[in-house]
Amino acid sequence: MRILAIETSCDETAIAITDFLGTRKRPRIRVRSHIVLSQIKLHTKFGGVVPNLAKREHQRNLVPILLSVLKESRLLKSKIKNQKSKLQFKIKNIEKILEREPELLLRFKKYIVPLAKPNIDAIAVTYGPGLAPALWVGVNFAKALSALWNAPIIPVNHMAGHLYSAFLHKSGIKNFQFPALALLVSGGHTELVLMRGYGKYKVIGETLDDAAGEAFDKVARLLGLGYPGGPHIAVLSQYAQTHAEKYADTRRNFLRDSALRQRSSAREPKLPRPMMNTKDYNFSFSGLKTAVLYLLRDHPELLRSKFGKAVVAKEFQDAVVEVLVAKTIRAAKEYKTKTILLGGGVAANRSLREELIKNLQKELPKAVCWMPEAVLTGDNALMIALAAFFEKKKPIKDYTKFSAEANLRLS
Repeated sequence: MRILAIETSCDETAIAITDFLGTRKRPRIRVRSHIVLSQIKLHTKFGGVVPNLAKREHQRNLVPILLSVLKESRLLKSKIKNQKSKLQFKIKNIEKILEREPELLLRFKKYIVPLAKPNIDAIAVTYGPGLAPALWVGVNFAKALSALWNAPIIPVNHMAGHLYSAFLHKSGIKNFQFPALALLVSGGHTELVLMRGYGKYKVIGETLDDAAGEAFDKVARLLGLGYPGGPHIAVLSQYAQTHAEKYADTRRNFLRDSALRQRSSAREPKLPRPMMNTKDYNFSFSGLKTAVLYLLRDHPELLRSKFGKAVVAKEFQDAVVEVLVAKTIRAAKEYKTKTILLGGGVAANRSLREELIKNLQKELPKAVCWMPEAVLTGDNALMIALAAFFEKKKPIKDYTKFSAEANLRLS
């Protein structure tokens, strides 16, 4: 099965073409082309993604990326030879589909309409969750391609894509056993998903306020760091780690007189680990961000040096990682999961990856843990193709039967 996949849920414009062979139990994959174009530089000055700017950039990027993907895949064919009347009918449909994306429509008619249909079996596209303006551009682009090429569409849940991204490695697609537990952590989502079969999901825990990635961004802003915050926090945490003795002394000094001392049940003062010991599997990171705010208010001197910021960054990162890992381990034990999956943008965090593996080896040595390669932790179209293949959803021939859903859930 050859799938052309499209991802535009946030600020990455991505398209991939993949060939899938075999069955879900013994799958093989050939990645013909996989391109991701990030908008981070555009949104950095705003401290976060601006939905309408993301929509505009998707309109500009989709056509050139598609042309590049088709060329790399050797599927870019000569001009179409359809009867003029038949093509005109299709163009009218395309104009209706893309009426709210005028810039995309102009590029589509100029560069895509003249092409012959490439040899693909289906078009997979993210239809939620995500930013509504961004999602609609990708969905409508897929619908326009479907109308032009008479190709069926497979709508894919963005979070399912992150889940399946852990399957793919340089050696091929990894096999795993059910039940599986997925920890999905990104800028917009933090959730634990129980998976009893392909496409059979149950969200057993999720954030009640800020997602982990969102908390990283907010704390980075408090520390005067750039966007996105995750990489900046990780770099500073590593810097503090390399000066372990100095870090330990500084940490004790600035936390000793803080109000945080009274909130900690541990003998050693530290930032709170919100909801780590609750009986459910939900998360909450808003209070942790507020604790950092109060800490910096009580100790403004921490903002005057790189090392001061590094101490706060490491303490914050340690708190987030400890909560995520503790709840994942406990859930894995309760549901007797044989496979643990990690996915989402925050899955790139080295501390989270190392602590999860270390604790699983200690607490659940027989369980298998799969994580995506660093380049696949962010939003990409390859993960959308993977989800489309493994879920085996029946492709939709009538593209009017689905639409973008910004608040789509896995279960």
